Amino acid sequence: MSNDHRQSFIRLFNDTARNHRRFDVFRDFVTIASYSLHNAVFMNQEFEDDYLSIIKHYKKDDVTKLCHLLAELTMGLEAHTCDFLGSVFMELELGSRHTGQFFTPYEVAKLMAVLTHGDSISNSADKPFITLSEPACGAGGMVIAFAEAMLESNVNPQKKLWVSCWDLDPVAAMMCYLQLSLLHIPAEVVTGNTLSLESSRIMRTPAHYLGFWDSKLKTHWKSDVKETVLAPTDEKQVIIPVASMKQAESSQLSLFDFTA
Repeated sequence: MSNDHRQSFIRLFNDTARNHRRFDVFRDFVTIASYSLHNAVFMNQEFEDDYLSIIKHYKKDDVTKLCHLLAELTMGLEAHTCDFLGSVFMELELGSRHTGQFFTPYEVAKLMAVLTHGDSISNSADKPFITLSEPACGAGGMVIAFAEAMLESNVNPQKKLWVSCWDLDPVAAMMCYLQLSLLHIPAEVVTGNTLSLESSRIMRTPAHYLGFWDSKLKTHWKSDVKETVLAPTDEKQVIIPVASMKQAESSQLSLFDFTA
C-alpha cells in the first residue's frame, strides 16, 4: 500500500471535526462519498436527502477536509491496488470488539485469491464474464484482491467481472461500495443478511450502470438460472439468482461462479 497516502489520510482524518466521535466521522465520510459517486451516475433523491442531513452537522472547513479525504483515498488506490479503507479502519481501531469485527489483511486476501482461483481466472479469458458472490464483503478486500489477480492474468475486471457483495454492517457495506466504485468494478453492494436475503439497502456502482450490466445479467440469468427471488432496491426490484453461490459437491457454498 502507498504509505504516503494512507498516513496523509489518517492525519487529515484525525484533524477533521475533532468535536465528533471518530467512528461517526468515518461513517459519515464513507456514506456521503458513496452517495456522491452513486448520484453522479444514477440520481436517487433519498440518498441526496440523507447526504444533506449528514453534511449540515459539519463546519465548512470540515466539509472541505472530507473532500480531501476522498482525494487521498482515490490517489491511494491509484498508487497501489489494496484494501485502503479496511487497513485504515483497523489502524484507527474503529472496529467493534463486541462483534469481533476484523478485516482480512490485504496480503492474505491476495494470496487466497491467487492460490484458490488463479488457474480458473487464467482459463476464463474466453468466457463472456465472471460473476462473483461475496456474502460477507467487509470493506471489499477479497473482491479487490480477486480483481488484481484477474489483472495479473491479463483479464480486465472492469469489463469481465460482476460482483454481488453483502454485509450486515452498513458502514462496511459503504466502505466496500466506495472502493469498488473508485476502482470501476461493476457490482451491487447490499446491506443485509445473506442467509435470509433480507436487505435494507442496495447500491450499484457507476461501472454497473455505465457497462449496461442490467442487460448483460438479465440475458445470462434468463438462460442460466431458473430459480430467482425478488428483493427491494433503491430503484424498484433486483433479481437475485439463488444459484449465484453455487453448491459444490461437498455441499459447501462456492464463493466464485465462473460464467460459461
